[in-house]
Amino acid sequence: MSSFLQFVEANGIIVPDGFMAGRWIRCKTINHPRKKNGSIKLADDGQVGWLQDYAVHMEPIMWRANDGAAMAAPIDRALIARRQAERRQALIEATLGARTYYAKCTPLRDSHPYLVGKGLGVAGCVGLRVDADGWLVIPMLYNGKILSLQRISPEGEKKFHFGATTKCAYYAIERAGAVVTVLVEGFATGLTIFQAVPNSRVIVAFNAGNLPVVAERMERFGMGVVCADNDHETAARIGRNPGLDAAKQAAELLGVGVAYPTCSGTDWNDYAMEQVELAVAGQQFSFSRKRTVLQIQAAVFADIKLKVMRKAKLLRAK
Repeated sequence: MSSFLQFVEANGIIVPDGFMAGRWIRCKTINHPRKKNGSIKLADDGQVGWLQDYAVHMEPIMWRANDGAAMAAPIDRALIARRQAERRQALIEATLGARTYYAKCTPLRDSHPYLVGKGLGVAGCVGLRVDADGWLVIPMLYNGKILSLQRISPEGEKKFHFGATTKCAYYAIERAGAVVTVLVEGFATGLTIFQAVPNSRVIVAFNAGNLPVVAERMERFGMGVVCADNDHETAARIGRNPGLDAAKQAAELLGVGVAYPTCSGTDWNDYAMEQVELAVAGQQFSFSRKRTVLQIQAAVFADIKLKVMRKAKLLRAK
């Protein structure tokens, strides 16, 4: 294995601690030490291995144990620079394309089938639009400018704008006089929290991996909390809870607490929908005065507010 690791290091890839043969491992590189911009794999028998630095190599490079000394593959610096310039240009074009697409959409009026299906009103939906196919369009912003878009079909299918970056992007659901800032993963979760917690402003990060990234850039003061997705089924399958792990990392950066739902679903909207359904079903054979769905929802929202506010702490000053 030592010869393979020499080959890896000679090609500018940083071998992670505890490296084991038999599977592809994402690695940091000398050129990009903050990113896992490379991959390595050593076969179980230790006789063949592969590596790839995505900024350098078009395809994986093979190593064989009987090839002798480890040698670095030749690097075409001009080719690397050209590819990087091409990627930058493609990203710029995708971002401009997202802004053009958003400009052609119609502002959201009244409601949308996706919101209705989630039991949500339009409070907090400032800036949302609807495209020609009837998909809900959510601007993904950074420093007030659109980086990308999330489109959601009436049935709940989700797509990001092709080629545009989502890193650092967020959607802020603002409220005058808000005293608590809530960071969440998904849009439906964010709108649920916003409508359940009357004194909140909500920041939607759009995916678990983006939670710590957005948290690093939050500089507001006041009360704060991260409302996590609870990926319990994923945890049972692979031993990790991606939504909760990312939320805890973000909460550590902000110095705040984490509130997560306990239900058969994964997020706070799932929790709200399940609690409303249970309460409605529980009235079926009751002789007491029936509550309307709106009254039940108000009670469920009050429960969510209590659970969230119990975890709220002062945002750490940066």
